Amino acid sequence: MLYNILNSALSLIIVDRCMVCNEVLKAEMHGICLKCRLKMPKTNFCFKEHNPVKEFFDPLARVNQCSAFFLLKTDNDWHHVIHEFKYRGKRLYAQRLGAMYGADLKSSGLYDDIDYVVPIPLHWRKRLKRGYNQSTYLAEGIAKELGAKVDHRTVYRKKNNPSQTLQEATDRWENVDNIFALRNAKQFANKHILLVDDVLTTGATICSCISSIHRVTPNCRISVATLAIARDISLKY
Repeated sequence: MLYNILNSALSLIIVDRCMVCNEVLKAEMHGICLKCRLKMPKTNFCFKEHNPVKEFFDPLARVNQCSAFFLLKTDNDWHHVIHEFKYRGKRLYAQRLGAMYGADLKSSGLYDDIDYVVPIPLHWRKRLKRGYNQSTYLAEGIAKELGAKVDHRTVYRKKNNPSQTLQEATDRWENVDNIFALRNAKQFANKHILLVDDVLTTGATICSCISSIHRVTPNCRISVATLAIARDISLKY
C-alpha cells in the first residue's frame, strides 16, 4: 500500500518522456511512445539468416549471424537518440533500445546459442572522458533478453585511435588496424559470442575486433549485432 502511494507520488514528479519525440509516456511504454514505435525504421534483418548485413560482412570477416536493428535516415529523429546516449549521458536509452533489439533477436531463434554478449570496447582514456561505454549498455539490454552473459573485460582496446566520425572510408580501416587485444584467450574458446556496437558504417572497427579475436581463438564463433546501420552504406534494402 505504502509502495503504491510513493510510486504514484513519484510519477507526478518524474515524468517519463519518449526518447524520440519527447511526448509524455505511460509507464509501460519503456522509453518509446506507440507512435514512434510504429514509425521506427526497423530492418527486421535479425529474422533472416541471409540478409544485407551478413552479405556485407561475409567478404570481410568470418562471421555466423549478422544484423542491424534499424536504419539511420536523414529525415528521422533516430540520429538524435543515438547522439543523446552516446555523448549526453542518456545511457538508459541505450539499455532500453538494447532490450527491444534483444527481444527481436530472441524471437528470431538464430541467436539462441550465444554464450557471451561482447560490447566493442572503448580505450580507457576515452571511456574515462565520456564516463561510460554506450555499447556496454546496449549489450546489457540485449543479453538480458537472450539469457546470455555480458563480457566487457576479455576484449580491450590497446590503442587510443582517433575518432572515426570525420574520416574517409579508406582512412577508417588504417585507423583501426590492430587496435584490439584479449586478456584471456581461453574465455572464448569454443564459444559463440555476439559483438555489439551502436552504428555500422564501414565495418572497419568490428572487423578489426573480429580479426583480433580469431587470431588468438580461431575456434570462437562470432556474430554481429549493431543497433543501427548508416543508410549510405552499400547494402540492398
